[in-house]
Amino acid sequence: MSHTPMTADDVLRIAAYKDRSPALEAMVIAYAYHRVATDLAVHLGKEANNWYCYATWTSKAIGESLDLGPDSPFIEDFGRRLRVPSRFRRLFRAALLTLLGPSYQLGLALANRAIFLETASLAVNLWTETPDRFLKVSPDSDLTPQPPEFLTDLLSPADSRYLKEAAELLVEAARATDPEERGELMFGAAVALSAYEQARAQAALELVLYRPVRWLTRVSWRSMRSLVTRKPFARFRLYSARHDDQPWLTRKLEAAWSSLYTRHLFAVKTPLSDIKVGKPLTAPEGVEMTKVWAPIQNERVRKLAEEFITEDQEASTAGVRDWVSYRDRMRFIVSYFRVYQNVAALYDVPFAEDVAEGLAEEMTRGLVPEAISDRFSTRAELGLRRRGRKRYYSYPSETDPDAHEMAHFDFEPFLEAIQLDPMAKP
Repeated sequence: MSHTPMTADDVLRIAAYKDRSPALEAMVIAYAYHRVATDLAVHLGKEANNWYCYATWTSKAIGESLDLGPDSPFIEDFGRRLRVPSRFRRLFRAALLTLLGPSYQLGLALANRAIFLETASLAVNLWTETPDRFLKVSPDSDLTPQPPEFLTDLLSPADSRYLKEAAELLVEAARATDPEERGELMFGAAVALSAYEQARAQAALELVLYRPVRWLTRVSWRSMRSLVTRKPFARFRLYSARHDDQPWLTRKLEAAWSSLYTRHLFAVKTPLSDIKVGKPLTAPEGVEMTKVWAPIQNERVRKLAEEFITEDQEASTAGVRDWVSYRDRMRFIVSYFRVYQNVAALYDVPFAEDVAEGLAEEMTRGLVPEAISDRFSTRAELGLRRRGRKRYYSYPSETDPDAHEMAHFDFEPFLEAIQLDPMAKP
């Protein structure tokens, strides 16, 4: 399917649109990442994968995990992994929705939307006539109003130097004539982009993985007390608090659950197969590990990679013990980039043709916020609901005040254009 290149306005329109479900929003973002990846290939070629190829498949997986409907593939797969008998699947779904709660969907979707805005706005502006810059969600900026608590709690700080590194390495890669040199530079850019976005997503990831334990140990009984006394309490503050600030029992249970989930249940989806992160990373068919793990020649890229991995292949590709750990997570991700960098299938459209056409149309919905566009461009519960004859468990977000606010949140007032000023363009 042919398309015109993505623009900064396209990225902003997609990120600012508020009326999609979290699952559909993630799928639109996945297709937009694919578009950005193929646009970059015009300048960089397809001999090696750029970071947006990996982001495409990750965002698609996020979309699948945010679909918590009656026929949710995520819940069905989760039930199979836990070997839940089929007769208990409906009860299992009800229990899982209670443990995850509405803030699981909304918090993860908010982080995914913000990261897409920041990383994609960088890529689409690399070869325009305007100076290089990116849009950032800046709740602490002097230019923005007082942010809601959940915004500052869900978007962790990240070092913008990684974005500058990524921009410079991509521009340098476009100049390179040797495919191996270009591949190394693109690998370095992917490392830098992930170092930024994984730090940015840290708080949202902790919310997702720790929330079930915190609901059981800290929120459930307070909810019952709140029903009796009719006194509300700050649920989200309990969910978003630091792990180290939790009571002893909660910390122990969180660490145990996060480790169990990482080693036995969590996998990174790729077009070839699902990579179980708790097991050592292996090369896919057709990839020679000795070749992809050859010493990195570019000094700048080597130093960037050495922040997370070493030349010890076995240690670098070992399984992850706890996905919440930024260092351990980045070690595995950087190794994954190194091993899968020349797997051409990552450029494939991640959806069937009719679905891709629907997502392309969905991307055009909404208006570009004019004030932000001008700044960016110098040009110019619990409950039951019926479905047929069956009754399916769901949760209305209004039972959780924090989630209700998140569902109606507009982050347009908190956007800021950040100048990067990387090296002169080719």
